[in-house]
Amino acid sequence: MTASPSTEPSTEPSAEPSADSPYRYDDLTALHVNCTLKPSPQLSHTQGLVDKNRAIMDAVGVTTDLIRAVDHDIAPGVHPDMTEHGFATDAWPGLYEKGMAADILVLAGPIRLGDNSSVTKQVVERLHACSSLLNLQGRYAYYGHVGG
Repeated sequence: MTASPSTEPSTEPSAEPSADSPYRYDDLTALHVNCTLKPSPQLSHTQGLVDKNRAIMDAVGVTTDLIRAVDHDIAPGVHPDMTEHGFATDAWPGLYEKGMAADILVLAGPIRLGDNSSVTKQVVERLHACSSLLNLQGRYAYYGHVGG
């Protein structure tokens, strides 16, 4: 038996982003953090998902940027700058500033055996380490930001 095409309009969102969308977000920025375990330039399936998400955002005017966390020397720990706690280097403070300059933070990483990758956990740990910092208005630094 062959299915006949439906005459009702689709309620499914378009699979392709549209530059002529009536919704524009030209004043927003997003930073995507790829938490793959693979350093650049190795193929990352997570990067494929990030690329799709960036294309959707770019199509509606969001300015996007990307970092691959594993390519940076992010020290483990629960303080904003681990060089103040015995580590020779820590790329986190610079990455944190880049993230805070964005309106939207997107973390993307592989799921292994039902759990986040170690790189994803490390980034979340460092984000948590900065959660007590305050902005210039005395609010928690993440106030007014969106993450996912």
